[in-house]
Amino acid sequence: MDSIASDSTAHTNKRWGLPLILPCLLYALAQLLSSHIIADGRVLVVYDLELAALSAVLVLFGYRAIPGLILLIVCSVLFRPLTHTRELLVYLAAALISHAIYAKSTGWRSPSSFGCIKLTTQRIIWLCLCNALLYTAFREVIFLVTRTHLYPGMVFEHVFNAQTLVRIQGVMNGCVTGIPLFYTVLRVICSPKYAAVCLKSIAAQFSENVGYTRFLAWAASLLILMVCLNMPLKNNVFFTFYSLILIFPLMLWSAVRIGYIFTVPFWTVMLIVLGKNNENYITLNDDYMLHQVLVSTAIFVFTLTIVIMGVLSRFNKLRFEQLLDMGLTDPMTNMPNLRALKADIKASPHSTVCLIQVPEMELFSRRYGLHFRARYQKKLAEFLRNQLKGEEKIYYHAGYGLLLKLNEPSWGRLSLLYKSANTFRYSHNNQQLGFRSGLGYCRATQFCNDVYSLTGKLGIVSGLSLVNGKPENLEAQSSRILESYIVGRTDIRTVLQKTLDNDAFVLMAQPIVSTRGEERYHEILLRMLDEEGRFIPPDRFLPVATEAGLAPDIDFWVIRNTLKTMQQHPDRCFSINLAPVTVCRASFVHDVQLLLTQFGVDPHRIIFEITEADALSDTEQSQNTVRALKSLGCRVAIDDFGTGFSSHARLRDVSADILKIDGSFIREITESEVSHYIVESFCHVAKMKNMQVVAEYVENENIQRCLERMNVDWLQGYHIGKPVPLLSLT
Repeated sequence: MDSIASDSTAHTNKRWGLPLILPCLLYALAQLLSSHIIADGRVLVVYDLELAALSAVLVLFGYRAIPGLILLIVCSVLFRPLTHTRELLVYLAAALISHAIYAKSTGWRSPSSFGCIKLTTQRIIWLCLCNALLYTAFREVIFLVTRTHLYPGMVFEHVFNAQTLVRIQGVMNGCVTGIPLFYTVLRVICSPKYAAVCLKSIAAQFSENVGYTRFLAWAASLLILMVCLNMPLKNNVFFTFYSLILIFPLMLWSAVRIGYIFTVPFWTVMLIVLGKNNENYITLNDDYMLHQVLVSTAIFVFTLTIVIMGVLSRFNKLRFEQLLDMGLTDPMTNMPNLRALKADIKASPHSTVCLIQVPEMELFSRRYGLHFRARYQKKLAEFLRNQLKGEEKIYYHAGYGLLLKLNEPSWGRLSLLYKSANTFRYSHNNQQLGFRSGLGYCRATQFCNDVYSLTGKLGIVSGLSLVNGKPENLEAQSSRILESYIVGRTDIRTVLQKTLDNDAFVLMAQPIVSTRGEERYHEILLRMLDEEGRFIPPDRFLPVATEAGLAPDIDFWVIRNTLKTMQQHPDRCFSINLAPVTVCRASFVHDVQLLLTQFGVDPHRIIFEITEADALSDTEQSQNTVRALKSLGCRVAIDDFGTGFSSHARLRDVSADILKIDGSFIREITESEVSHYIVESFCHVAKMKNMQVVAEYVENENIQRCLERMNVDWLQGYHIGKPVPLLSLT
């Protein structure tokens, strides 16, 4: 209802019949409800609603009220005394001028419903204060003009006295409370549906923590105080205007808790009743005028307080609801988020939650920006929303995708959603883009309090769905196996970081023995212990380290600790494996040079093992790293040679010192003629490049003798020597 220039208002303004009749009827009602008393031979305005009625007509109807106001003047001239007509003209002059200024300052929002905080200040200033002051000024001017025998002292006494102050405050009170009341009455007459809007707004503003008990206690307290004020008894303080002071905190509580829309009309009715029974709580004695000024001032100040606090309370509640709504909405798509999903599955715990995930969004978001992901997901949600039923909803989480809350869907319906998500096409830059989606689902019963865990587990299942080409249930056996795999990798990641932070890796050294009698050297092998002290195989934690971006840090840890050991044994030679991402770092060689200088190690005693894919790649940085290491004095070995593609052709373009043949060929060299021939051909090419050859996985004596007959330079394997802790070498 806040700031409503509703369709009903617009429709009302297009009709001329009601604006012609209602001013006369409303003005007559206002005269009936206003309160005036005779004091010291003069009419004292206690509570005046006539100006409020005319202003309400102008606020709602605008210039269309002019014919009705003219009709009101004509009727007053014909059927009322001249003094009444003159009073009416004063009211109209003040109301027209005040409304003109108000309409100019507020524009098209001027006929909006009362209670809007943006218009409250303007309405208090122009429709209440300015209105009352203009009315009083015009009235006093007319009084002075119609008097023939006046002297300056009489003018001052007439204008600046208690009666004028009470009149101004009575008119202000009438405008502050009467305009909203008459405006509502007019709106209801013009459009009866507006009554339902008002009742709905009252119910919406009614605080949840008020309750019927508190409301009844509040109403009973008001009723008792109003009875005391309207009883013609003066023998007790509660039957005087003292009870009026007690009413104020009750009305303030109502304005904050029950709401502006209910409190202000209710307060207006109370003021009408109090005005009609003014003499019951203010005794007619010598101090009557003083008491009347005090009561009038108190009522005016507190009326403003009630109105302002009611509007502020309503504003704060609306803003609080907006903040709650923002907390349940994704800012980029304006779709419900995980918090909204959590609240909804708590309300319906037996529903099914589905996650539709599009892994390719990450790649396309990097090219087109995050807004591309948001727009795509929003369009996909609109496309899928046609297949939802009843209270089913779609949610969005930027890190995962779309989440759907369904009510016991069948397998056929889940399959249809999966097919729809995968057949959806998104138009971007005049291109029709389609992406493969995975759909994971499960019952929300066990995840009512942990929707974030649910989303993560569904992310695992949606990946499996993408591979298998069908919706996957989180509770299925295959999903549990995949989940166990993911959990294992996350556990390894945790141990990996902890081990790196605590320098708790274990370095092992496996001997590499020469077939020509040269001094052996050792390959450094990295081992990691889990929280129970058991070794975790390198093929399990090294891929996790690479995905986590920890591989370069681990490689430098290995290099640093190996050089630290070599500082104590300067005659030993070691080979160290490098991760691909480490080789591609431009600062790698410079950092190695600093470490060599720090520990005083001869670079020639360090061999860096680089996988075939990195050593033979066309990446400029990889080639630069190999050349820089060699110029530094270190030796370079190509590790796992033979597992890549076109190895022979690309080997001629690389400059390395050692060629390590992958163990998959060595293991079958005595049983497979093909493996024997491949290894032999590798050896011939290496000799042509003046590279030494290392054979891995030498597991028995037959393999050793076969390799020796091929003139392989170095042998490595469990038959030659098992890995031992680096610190155990003497």
